[in-house]
Order: sequence, then structure tokens, then C-alpha cells
Amino acid sequence: MCNKRMYIRMAATDQEFAKSAALLSQNEPWVSLGRTYDYTMGKVRDSSGELYVVYCGDEIAGCILLEMHGNLKGFIRSFCVDPRFQGLGIGSKVLSFAETLIFKNHPNVFVFAASFNEGAVRFYKRHGYEHIGTFRDYVTAGSDELLFRKTIGPSNSFPAVHEETDL
Repeated sequence: MCNKRMYIRMAATDQEFAKSAALLSQNEPWVSLGRTYDYTMGKVRDSSGELYVVYCGDEIAGCILLEMHGNLKGFIRSFCVDPRFQGLGIGSKVLSFAETLIFKNHPNVFVFAASFNEGAVRFYKRHGYEHIGTFRDYVTAGSDELLFRKTIGPSNSFPAVHEETDL
């Protein structure tokens, strides 16, 4: 339970990257998809993404990896709350943070959820995400990736505002 100051910031230290890679690789869907710590460390360190870490006091309680450039601008690559901190509303707060950050410059937030990860599917639907596509056998045979989207308008009529964001 987190009864200390909770905050989120962009990852900056080796410890933050390592803890985030450990959290992601030791939880679903990464375990079932066979994603190792080394693979995950490569993803969280990839310069095309923005890794944010969630703190409860001085403990890392979760992380979210965003992609703000590329074909799916505003894509949530990975998202995890440490099981010790689940059920406290942290996931909803982190998702809201990501949406606010993304919607400043892009009208859509995209995220994949593994078809077997029923908790994630429920979570995104509960937060207003629409299932817009299914990628059959996308990562592993027998497992589909469900693409979800939350939008505030079409991308071709969205005026991107490029400004700094305080975390």
C-alpha cells in the first residue's frame, strides 16, 4: 500500500531502467510472451521511446513506455504496475498522465493488449478505449494482440502544440 508521496518522472538513472525492465519482464504479458530481462532492457533503453517511472515514496511502483514518434504517434509500448502496488488506483493515474501528455501533441492514444491478458483488456475498456483491430498470431502463435484506441479527433485536423511538459 502506498501512503507516501506518489509521483512520476522520466527515467534517468540506471536503477530506474533496470527496475523497469525487471518489472516488465517478470509480469504479464511479458512472461507468457517469453520476453527476457535482456530483451526488455533493450526496449526500455531504446531512444525512440520515453520511459516514465512511478514512485511511491522512494520505491518504484511501476513504469510506462511511450512512443511519441513513428507510425502510431502516442503509442503505449509497455505499462506495468508492481503487483505489490496494484489495486490502489496507480494504473489509472499513470494512464491519465500518459493520455494528458500524448493529447497535447497527438489526437490518439494507441495500445496493444494480449488477447489472453483479460485484466488489461478490461482496464483499457473501462478507461474509454475502443478495440479497433486484432493482430492474429502477432507475437506468438495462438495469441493475438488487440489494438485499442482512445481519441479526441482525427489526426489530419489536429493542431499539434509543441511545448514542454512539467512532470
